[in-house]
Amino acid sequence: MAIPISPGLYLGVAALLYGIGLYTVATKRNLIKIVIGIEILVNAAHLNLIALSAYRWIIQWMQGFYVLLYTAGFTDPTTLTLYGGLIIGTIQYNPLFVDPLAHSMVMTSIVLAGCVTAVALAFVVALYRHYGTLDVQKMRRLKW
Repeated sequence: MAIPISPGLYLGVAALLYGIGLYTVATKRNLIKIVIGIEILVNAAHLNLIALSAYRWIIQWMQGFYVLLYTAGFTDPTTLTLYGGLIIGTIQYNPLFVDPLAHSMVMTSIVLAGCVTAVALAFVVALYRHYGTLDVQKMRRLKW
C-alpha cells in the first residue's frame, strides 16, 4: 500500500524545478541546454497541476458537508462556520480522490511537449549545420 504524500511536498519540488528551469534558460548560452531548461519548466507545470488536482474534490465534498449540516438543522451561520472551520482545519486534502481531468490534461500535454521538443531539437541541428556553433551569442552576431 502506498503512503500518501502531502501535495505541499510536490508543490515544493515543482517550485524547485521552476527555479532550475528559469536559471537554465536565463544563464546558459548553449542552445541544447536552453531547450532542456524549457522542458524542465514544462515538467514543473505538469507536477504543479497534478499536485493541485487533489484539492478539487475536497472543496466539493465540503460543500456537500455544509448542505448536510444545513439540512440537519444547523442553520445558524456561526455554527456552520464553527463546524466548517473544524473540518477545514483537520482535513487538508484527501489522497483517495484526485481529479482525473487533470491527469488526462497532463498526459496530453506530455505528448505535445515531446513533439515540441523534437521539433526544437531539429531546429537546433539545422542551426548547428548552418552556423557551426550552438552558442546563442555567436549566432546573434552572424548573418544568414
